[in-house]
Amino acid sequence: MGEHHEIVHFVIRLGSLNLSVTNNVVMLWLAAGLTFLFLFGAARLVNVSGTGRLPNLVESLLEFVRENVVEAFIGHNGAKWLPFVATIFFFILFNNLLGLIPIPGYFHAVTSNLNVTAVLAVVVFVVVQVVAVIHHGPMYYVNLLFPKTAPGWLRFSLMPLIEVIGTLARPFSLAIRLFANMTAGHQIIVVLLTGDLIGVSYLLKQGIGMKLLAALPFVGVVVMDGFEIFVAFIQAFIFALLTALYLGEAMEESH
Repeated sequence: MGEHHEIVHFVIRLGSLNLSVTNNVVMLWLAAGLTFLFLFGAARLVNVSGTGRLPNLVESLLEFVRENVVEAFIGHNGAKWLPFVATIFFFILFNNLLGLIPIPGYFHAVTSNLNVTAVLAVVVFVVVQVVAVIHHGPMYYVNLLFPKTAPGWLRFSLMPLIEVIGTLARPFSLAIRLFANMTAGHQIIVVLLTGDLIGVSYLLKQGIGMKLLAALPFVGVVVMDGFEIFVAFIQAFIFALLTALYLGEAMEESH
């Protein structure tokens, strides 16, 4: 699913499994490569010089993720989970930002594809479940489904159903939130750009005074693009924040 047509570069099928290389796959590879180069390259520069714009930028972003996401929601266990959460943050961020490159028909944010966001959400969900079992054993699910703080009649009647729905809703909400926000933002840009092109075409056919106003409609697109950059950061931050929140809950001693 997605707002763009899929371009197939190489068809690869294993039975009913479709492993074809499409433009969506290329975008994912590109985002993964940028994430690696951004973090690894900055680390190498820090080791060599200790100064520089790129290392300082990465350091400030990592510090932001560490303080406001990892430590805030995972606590004393946060240090070992910083690489995982930070990788998710930068990977989603680069996927979001790639959608702003003005090459129609190919470059787009694959995070506006529900299949991609669903896979990311499932990965987080599986990791959280594994972490919970490692920290608390199989009894984690018993305590989760039958919370001791609930009244007896509710504990063995509605609470298991409520907890199952709540747990399974997490990956669903993660996937839908990222998909919906990125899709909506790009659709708004397309609508504004289409309207601006129509307006510009009209103004250019008018007198000299109206022709001078032909550049003004693009101001709205520029402002919207700036807002989309902000949204790209915010959505990466929210996904990373919820990942840290779920990991922190899975490691809570109360379980």
